[in-house]
Amino acid sequence: MIGLVSKYQALGLHIGIQDKEIRKGDEGMKILITLLLLLIIFPSSAGCAITHKYGPYYGKVVEAETKEPIEEAAVLVVFYTEEYGPAGAITRYADALETVTDKNGEFRIPAHRVTTFRPLQGWDLYGYFTIFKPGYGYYPIHKDVKPKFVPGGTLPTNQYVMIELPRLKTKEERLNMPSVNFDIPYEKQKRFIELINQELERLRATGKYSKESFGRR
Repeated sequence: MIGLVSKYQALGLHIGIQDKEIRKGDEGMKILITLLLLLIIFPSSAGCAITHKYGPYYGKVVEAETKEPIEEAAVLVVFYTEEYGPAGAITRYADALETVTDKNGEFRIPAHRVTTFRPLQGWDLYGYFTIFKPGYGYYPIHKDVKPKFVPGGTLPTNQYVMIELPRLKTKEERLNMPSVNFDIPYEKQKRFIELINQELERLRATGKYSKESFGRR
């Protein structure tokens, strides 16, 4: 009887050892599967980073009637990605650059590469411009701005252009200013916003923009 009990105890000990070995094997297999998944996911994730090179853009901004240069006009260009779905392409802000015209009315935005992590998206191949100086109709919206490019609001790459802005004569005309895009960080369009605020102040209009107003949205 004692010998039978010993046999069962030995069998139980053997089964317990086997269970532990199986559990260790399962844990080892889980670790192996996790490592394999990481090796698959990381290269795939890197492939989801998309990049595109824009520009360069350069030219001159002048008054439409006199052809005199317009100094200190803000030149803002915004780049977008496109997300494709059943309803068509949806654009999403990717990056922006701004500069101002010099005393000769000239501006230059160097070639710029934008890289972002957006799976299943592509690039809108154009940069979209707003050119603004208080007291003038702004590019591209004002009807008397020349020239117009296709798609609307773009400028040709690596080609010198002359943009003509008409001088505005009435308060009503001057109040028709470009809108501020709150998807664009404040620091990316700081000079542009400063000029809008200057014009609002001159016209004694409400609704000035501040850096803090971006944080609240």
